[in-house]
Amino acid sequence: MSDTGDRRALERFLSRNSVTDAASLPLIHTTRSYNIASIKSTDEIKPTRCPVFNEDLTYLFVGRPAYKRKDSGSQAEYWELPCCFIFDHLINSSFKRVFPFDSGAFKSCLYPEYIGLMPIEQFEINSNGAPGRIISAFFGSAERYFSGSAKEADSFENEFDLSVLETEVRALRRLAHDGTPANFDDRRFTIEVQINKTIDFSATPPNAVILPSIYLRDEAIKNKIISDWKALPITYEVFSLSLSAYDGIIYGKVHEYLKSKGAI
Repeated sequence: MSDTGDRRALERFLSRNSVTDAASLPLIHTTRSYNIASIKSTDEIKPTRCPVFNEDLTYLFVGRPAYKRKDSGSQAEYWELPCCFIFDHLINSSFKRVFPFDSGAFKSCLYPEYIGLMPIEQFEINSNGAPGRIISAFFGSAERYFSGSAKEADSFENEFDLSVLETEVRALRRLAHDGTPANFDDRRFTIEVQINKTIDFSATPPNAVILPSIYLRDEAIKNKIISDWKALPITYEVFSLSLSAYDGIIYGKVHEYLKSKGAI
């Protein structure tokens, strides 16, 4: 760890350099479709106990549906499949914590040793404007962030005057640029936002909901999404596939939504 007097290397890097704010991307909360029933009845997403931080938290990711569930490899039932709530306006909310990666995956040692040996606190940032600046610094644009095309090492080093002790920042850039071998995936550099308050749909409804098409056959769910939440329903078909096989399908749906909004 760098001997720098404080433990927030990423925050210090963003503060020291003139990094412009990239175009805003929405926040995405991904859950199992089984939970649609409870969300429909309460019109809210409530924080749940997080074993990593031992707090009640709601997790969202900036611009990507990166949250993962363990895949047994067997055919997934429709209620096991992902349901994504997309919020275009929550990006200006008060966050508990922001990390440039999935903190649970980091804590579970799913990232390479070159960054896993560092304290996670080095990468925590509390500024609400952090997501756009992180995207700009490490990717250059929202579109490159979504596609996972990080800046090359030479370009990054030329742009920012880094000292030999800013190892955490260099490790982050490498993590963002690395491929996706089996032991770490798109969570390696998807910006995580933690909220410790209930998301009340009466005040902040989702702008879009991605869910299996079977749910829109239920008139009550369809009316809730379209009439009550004024949200765009985005559906996908259910096939005889394992849970992980839907990752690409969901990404495609999010990409189409972001393109339609001019976000990428």
